[in-house]
Amino acid sequence: MPAPSNNQDNLISENGVESNEISTRSLLLGGLGFLALLTVLYAIVQSVGIEALQESIADAGILGPLIYMAIKAFTYTFAPLSAGPIQFASGILFGVVEGTLYSLLGELIGGSINFMIARVYGRRIAQRFVGQVAMKRVDDFYERYLDDWKSLLMARLFLFSVYDFISYAVGFSHLRFSVYVTVSFIGGLLPTFIFVSIGSEASQNQDILLMFYVGAAVLFLCFVLLRRPINRYVNQFQQKQKNN
Repeated sequence: MPAPSNNQDNLISENGVESNEISTRSLLLGGLGFLALLTVLYAIVQSVGIEALQESIADAGILGPLIYMAIKAFTYTFAPLSAGPIQFASGILFGVVEGTLYSLLGELIGGSINFMIARVYGRRIAQRFVGQVAMKRVDDFYERYLDDWKSLLMARLFLFSVYDFISYAVGFSHLRFSVYVTVSFIGGLLPTFIFVSIGSEASQNQDILLMFYVGAAVLFLCFVLLRRPINRYVNQFQQKQKNN
């Protein structure tokens, strides 16, 4: 049975009790993984050459975009997998505009599969794809926040890293499939474009890559310094939601 990745799990304490606090370790691992990915992409582009990579994709014809979108959809449905690496690379392989479009279509196909799994087959089958722990997050989001298309749009814009899980939650809601598709496509344009552009630029320009190193270090330092007030605010907000 597939299980969700660490960065999408609820945090579990040593005695097995779930914690709502933001984990410094999870943030650090996520940031290091992000920077490592950009570094690897930069090394590949510098060693192989961007022209050679793009020529290989062009030689594949229509199969190139189709295979890319299929992989993107597959990683969206099966929770343990991450589509981050290929999404960052899509701008290099296809160009920023085409990479954004193919990434978005792949996400839309995978998210639609998630939606239908939840809508047609229910919670028991959906849990096989996301795992028991992540299923609690899906239920929590559905019960607390998923009221209408506006809340879905906010999730698409600001929770794009876990939108594959949110797609399952939408399947449990009263929202129509047409609403899900429309909001997912329109709301996903900006975040997808940004990430594809980041991968494309950072993998070709050492100065931009260095900027991400510095930026990540500054953000992590700010988080460490502000962790306790952030956690206190999050817990107060969640408690207020429960009381309402």
